[in-house]
Amino acid sequence: MTVTHSTAARDAATDAVTLLIGASGNLKLRLAGNIGAPGAVVATLPLSADAFGDSSNGTATANAISSDTDATGNASPVANATLETSGGTVVIHCAVGASGSDINMTGGLTIAPGDTVEVSSLTYTALTA
Repeated sequence: MTVTHSTAARDAATDAVTLLIGASGNLKLRLAGNIGAPGAVVATLPLSADAFGDSSNGTATANAISSDTDATGNASPVANATLETSGGTVVIHCAVGASGSDINMTGGLTIAPGDTVEVSSLTYTALTA
């Protein structure tokens, strides 16, 4: 049997995780890595003071995400991303790809030094129904 959660439980779990990011966290795009060693940062995008809104149906939507107008960049493609506290503690680690990934990038996966990197939207879902 598949474990399912009520909407209230999904909202609570999602809100608990996004609350850990706290005020003024960051979305960092990275090269290959894992949650313990997340890889070199190629772009840092600051989250707004209220990083995520309240969860609805188990999904929280990020509020304003500032662009990185002078990315560190690298010749290697972006493979991962982290959502972190303003102090650099990794809360979420996920995959990045061109499509079908946790975060999808358009225009290629390589970020050059000095590039501007923008995120049009970001959602987080802790649990499925």
